[in-house]
Amino acid sequence: MDSVILKKILEYQKNEITEHILYGALAERARGKNAAILKKISEDELRHYTFFKKVTGRDVKPDRIKILFYSLVSRIFGYTFTIKMMENGEEQAEHNYESVEDKVPGIKKIIRDEVKHEEALMAEIEEDVLKHMSSMVLAINNSIQEITGIVVGLTFAIADSMMIGKTALISGLAATLAMVASEYLSQKADSEDSSAPKKAALYTAIIYSSVVVFLVGPFFIFANHYAALASAITAVVIIVSVFTFFMSVVKGLVYRKVLAEVSLITTGVVVLSLFLGLGMKMIFG
Repeated sequence: MDSVILKKILEYQKNEITEHILYGALAERARGKNAAILKKISEDELRHYTFFKKVTGRDVKPDRIKILFYSLVSRIFGYTFTIKMMENGEEQAEHNYESVEDKVPGIKKIIRDEVKHEEALMAEIEEDVLKHMSSMVLAINNSIQEITGIVVGLTFAIADSMMIGKTALISGLAATLAMVASEYLSQKADSEDSSAPKKAALYTAIIYSSVVVFLVGPFFIFANHYAALASAITAVVIIVSVFTFFMSVVKGLVYRKVLAEVSLITTGVVVLSLFLGLGMKMIFG
């Protein structure tokens, strides 16, 4: 086996032992069914590592930085998001197995079968966040577009940072209450699970109120209303980018396409609100 092929296989081997340890750590933190699934995936990764070890005849140390990084990601975004991110990297590696198939016959089929098995296990993981993804998407889109429209319109209509902040805060909190009530009643009508409406309402409240704070807050900090608006728009860009990335990874969507669509809609709302604010100022002074 030449050095180039050996180096590639050692990289695959290192990835497998790294994910074995990582999934094991996640399994220790998880509870019930999720813990059992993560433990099973960890065992699969160890089998991959053992297979590669027979080929190379070497032991390989895990990537401790990667383990630390994904452990932190899992605490913030949950198990499914973390697994999907790692799975994307593994799918890329699966395509690369073709280059070593001649030297290690059967490697591609073995890994492909194992990956399919792991994907079936991953699909069984249960997280509240995923169950209420539709509520979260609705809350993030509505809050971003409504609150952004409000602060942009008021900025060009009132031109008083503190007054804009107070008005937008009242509007934002009222919109939050209305959205939470609507989501609760909607889920109660559609779901047979008695806890589902409460959880959907809770996620909606957290997301909506957080967006209000990030977008309205700058108007209480900056005396210049244009500086406050610039900070609010920056917050919009960050929130939309992060949430769209989360959704695209979890749902297996193309990030750039989803981000472009959301950005286009939000930009449209901002532009229309700007002209609305200017129009109000011209009419009423």
